[in-house]
Amino acid sequence: MAGRSGRISLLLDSPLRDMLIAVRSVPAEVRKQINAATKSAAEPIWFEEVRGRAGTRLQQRALVNSARVGVQSRNVFLRSGTVGRLSSGTPVSALSAAAEFGADPNKEIQQRSRKGRVYTRRFGAAFLSPTRGGKVVYPAARDSIPRFASLWIQTTVRTLMEALEKGAR
Repeated sequence: MAGRSGRISLLLDSPLRDMLIAVRSVPAEVRKQINAATKSAAEPIWFEEVRGRAGTRLQQRALVNSARVGVQSRNVFLRSGTVGRLSSGTPVSALSAAAEFGADPNKEIQQRSRKGRVYTRRFGAAFLSPTRGGKVVYPAARDSIPRFASLWIQTTVRTLMEALEKGAR
């Protein structure tokens, strides 16, 4: 693993690198099965990791409820805080960074009332204190990436073995 970046380097000789090279020669239908099986197995892990770290209701609504997993032939994407709206109509993406990293309670923002009047208010305790490493999504990703790598290898090997058995019949 490359430091604290949340990525696994394939520059070194590793089973994951070998698997990705081998999967290039597999028919597209088998790759599609691998991706679907990986996604269905990875989603519960990702939701569990993110849900377990959400401490506030805002984090639950903005980060946990919008958590998604995407799988392609060369990568597994862990997403959160990009899709959907809160019950107030505010896009989740507008609040996800503050929910994840916190915000200065004394920061002033300007808002407009329904009648068009502009007023200034402070963030206050709406968001937790600022944290550089994140509070929910980033720690969840750091802890779950090794699990996803292992899962991806196991799923690929199992799917390839099933495809070989099916072809041998």
